[in-house]
Amino acid sequence: AAALRAGSTVVVFPEGSTWCGTEAGMFRPALFQAALDAGVPVRPVAVRYLTRHGAALHPTTVAAFVGEDTLFASLRRVTAARGLVAEVTVLPPLSVRDHTCRRALARAAHGSVMTGAADNR
Repeated sequence: AAALRAGSTVVVFPEGSTWCGTEAGMFRPALFQAALDAGVPVRPVAVRYLTRHGAALHPTTVAAFVGEDTLFASLRRVTAARGLVAEVTVLPPLSVRDHTCRRALARAAHGSVMTGAADNR
């Protein structure tokens, strides 16, 4: 919270785990406590991976880092993938004043990311 109050940007991946890209886990509320304590907004961001086939883009799980996969194997697969596109959608900020607790803020951020990702399909 002190870093946020001092104006630093903090990035977290609130699922607390990796997913294959076809689903998303719930966000861990504890990761939102610092924003509440500092009184700063949360900026949700949705990341989606696509592959290019001609002019068309299609969702892909090639960038997934799950299960028994090693970091090296994942990086090798990503760098070898042809036409891989990372689509990053920066969503509207969430005011901590609008959320009474970290669970509510986590639910709002999750909903924002899921809606934002769905809007780009």
